[in-house]
Amino acid sequence: MPSIRLGIRAHDLQATTLKELCEQANQYDFTNFQFAPLKLAKIGLGDVNLTPGLATSIFNTIHQHGLAVSLLGCITNLADANQQNRNFELTRFENFMAAARYFGSAIVATETGSVSPNGYTPDNFKEPAFEQVVSSVRRIAKTAEQLGALFAIEPGDNHPIHDLETTRRLLQVVDSPNLKLIFDPVNLITATNYQQQDQLIDAFINEFSDKIVAIHLKDFAIIDQHCDVCAFGQGQLHKERFVKLIADRFPHIFCTFEGIQPQQIPTAIAELQQWVDLDKI
Repeated sequence: MPSIRLGIRAHDLQATTLKELCEQANQYDFTNFQFAPLKLAKIGLGDVNLTPGLATSIFNTIHQHGLAVSLLGCITNLADANQQNRNFELTRFENFMAAARYFGSAIVATETGSVSPNGYTPDNFKEPAFEQVVSSVRRIAKTAEQLGALFAIEPGDNHPIHDLETTRRLLQVVDSPNLKLIFDPVNLITATNYQQQDQLIDAFINEFSDKIVAIHLKDFAIIDQHCDVCAFGQGQLHKERFVKLIADRFPHIFCTFEGIQPQQIPTAIAELQQWVDLDKI
């Protein structure tokens, strides 16, 4: 069977130290973390300055436990209408890209955010929001090319980059070899398109296969005509078809469990192992 490299978002594990975090990951068939320091205040990180020394110390501990960092998460609102806030977050993202070499050249990743500080707004689907994201991504791409770093955008249905068309437009306007994609099909599935999920997944993979560097694994359930997110294996995603497809198209690709509780991990892993092999190292 084809293989994938299974990981988990570090902040989905319940640990209070980095060592404990790695030990918990070693209990399962994980080879890597999606590691977002901004979401890891519980292990002493949070909004820290990722100096080369700190980054090296973190990565050495992770590496000593036989783990890698697939994605270096840096939550950044690329569409923030407040220029001062946006500049601050873009500078932090650029600093993460500079630190990525100390994390085994991890790919720095983010969603695209919202023009509203309160999250979702219909304004996210209007042209000014798209242009705001383009401006941010252009700046990041220039820095990434100078640093020799890779960065990835994750499209999501509530965000300015929310479907195939906006993803296509972004890649056309910012034509950088350093710009990559994280594919999370559940982020693009809604109560109105879930019955066409196979077509949506096929179209995204066929069009953007040369840009996809990582996959998020979670699930969804349509309840009262609303798309609720749940742990992988607990919902209506055509899991077998999807997992076999990505393993065939992208052998050994980084796949990350997202939004999963520790007690749900063994069942989710057992499902995956029916259809693909999991890399051990």
